Amino acid sequence: MKKAILFDLDGTLTNTSLDICDNVNLTMRKFGYPQITVEEAKLFVGHGAKRLIENSLKGQKCDNIDEVVAFYNNAYNFCGSPKTYVYDGMIDLLKRLKGEGYKLAIISNKPQDGTTEVCKTFFSEIEFDFVFGQREGIKVKPDRGCVDFTLNSLGIEARDAVFIGDSDVDAMTAINAGVDGICVLWGYRPKERLVSVGATVFVETAEELYQKIKAL
Repeated sequence: MKKAILFDLDGTLTNTSLDICDNVNLTMRKFGYPQITVEEAKLFVGHGAKRLIENSLKGQKCDNIDEVVAFYNNAYNFCGSPKTYVYDGMIDLLKRLKGEGYKLAIISNKPQDGTTEVCKTFFSEIEFDFVFGQREGIKVKPDRGCVDFTLNSLGIEARDAVFIGDSDVDAMTAINAGVDGICVLWGYRPKERLVSVGATVFVETAEELYQKIKAL
């Protein structure tokens, strides 16, 4: 039996794509760049806010990228996430796992402030044992640094953890960190892209995810 379940946030526990898209477009309008679609937003997320903005610029020249990213972070982190929702069955799954004694953690490439705000807004009834968001000095997914930091904080060995995510970034993170990985298919990436980076275990529902976790 595993001891810790590590979850990605965007595309795994919550569908944040509409709010991300709205705030990217708010930023694009502010600085005079064309807007993006929701489908583009889903493809652009996963590597942190700076890469999201760089992808959204689509190769256009930007001499003040740090200012643009800072504006986006401030806008998104505290927008209240009015269009975000938790995927079906995930609250019950988290409660079930917590009740069975698993340690629960979130590992997101979203900045720490934004990660914390989303957790407070949508998971106030869930007591996560650790919440990791992008922060100074620790490499983010797909580097194993964020997983190592989280596991160390939990006092858990890699062999006793499983990482749950929806993207190629998440699949590579699990592989790089030497932990078992499970990919959900309700998120932001098609199965073919997950397979292309080495993902082998997939689920389509929260109940199926629970059964896969219990089988490890």
